[in-house]
Amino acid sequence: MYKYKVFKWRFDLSSAEELEDTLNDHAKEGWRVFNIITNIKGSGGAVFSSVDGNEATIILEKNE
Repeated sequence: MYKYKVFKWRFDLSSAEELEDTLNDHAKEGWRVFNIITNIKGSGGAVFSSVDGNEATIILEKNE
């Protein structure tokens, strides 16, 4: 059975090294990156009209 964890990451507030450290911390607990969804500001879609362009949704997966 797989479990999933979802979190948002703001690139303008955090460095790439902080993201790397965060992902490595999760990896120590058995999590792996399943998907990263970037938010593209101004894409024309209603879903993205008020979304911060510097934010991504990161989905982690763990097999238990």
